[in-house]
Amino acid sequence: MAQEWSGQTGGTHWMQRALVSIIRHTDIRVAYTMMHLWLIWYIIVRRTERHGAYIYHRRRGRNRLQAACDIYRSFYHFGKAIIDRFAVYAGQQFEVVVDNRELYYGRVHGEDGFIMLFSHIGNTEMAGYFLSTPNKPLHILAYGGESPVVMEHRRQVLEQNNIDMITIRPDDMSHIYRISEVMQHGDVLAIAADRKTGDATTTCMFMGRPAQLPVGPFRVCMAVKHPVLLVFVIKQSARIYHVYCEQLQPTRDIAAQYAQAMERVVQAHPYEWFNFYDFWAE
Repeated sequence: MAQEWSGQTGGTHWMQRALVSIIRHTDIRVAYTMMHLWLIWYIIVRRTERHGAYIYHRRRGRNRLQAACDIYRSFYHFGKAIIDRFAVYAGQQFEVVVDNRELYYGRVHGEDGFIMLFSHIGNTEMAGYFLSTPNKPLHILAYGGESPVVMEHRRQVLEQNNIDMITIRPDDMSHIYRISEVMQHGDVLAIAADRKTGDATTTCMFMGRPAQLPVGPFRVCMAVKHPVLLVFVIKQSARIYHVYCEQLQPTRDIAAQYAQAMERVVQAHPYEWFNFYDFWAE
């Protein structure tokens, strides 16, 4: 069985609340610099995540020494993504620049609903905080195992942008009925399609090796027959994020389309890959 990363933000509840308070009164670049003080320790104690990052960089064609050095760069980029998230909770603002604006805003302002697929490449959560959808509500399928502090702040910020979360819990299938309601009302449904949440998977080629993707998001895309947009949100500078958007065809090979798009993005932004577990494990 593949060992999967829990995806939960690290740190105790009081540490997370303290981080929000500190960033509220500090330049975010100071927080980036301070991160170097504990990042090595974090990498040492997080064995599973460290091993997953190493495997990923080896798949990129890096030798052992290069891959080991790249682990630090990956976790540094990941740390900045986490700090930016808490900066939003503290009330700070970021600019989001949308590539292929006509495609994205054409769907947002259109009459029909659509599905937005995203991944754990870059910091997609920032799009939810700063890309509003005034003409139609946006519903995000969210992992139900996050810390209460993150879930509390995330919900508060998202609600301001006409966005709500549909929480996925393994012991509760109510999210299935919510998905049906969202599609019937012509709203937007956002789903992460790169992390397995159960046993049902589909195999796709990714970076030259077969990898398992969750089959559920792609079944939803094919079943509802709505347009499907794939969105990546990549950090461009301290205060700017770049949104890459493309349309997928809801056909039987949609999972392969998704995997190919992910590969193109990580080739251009190799340190924005935040699936820190053995992504290729069977």
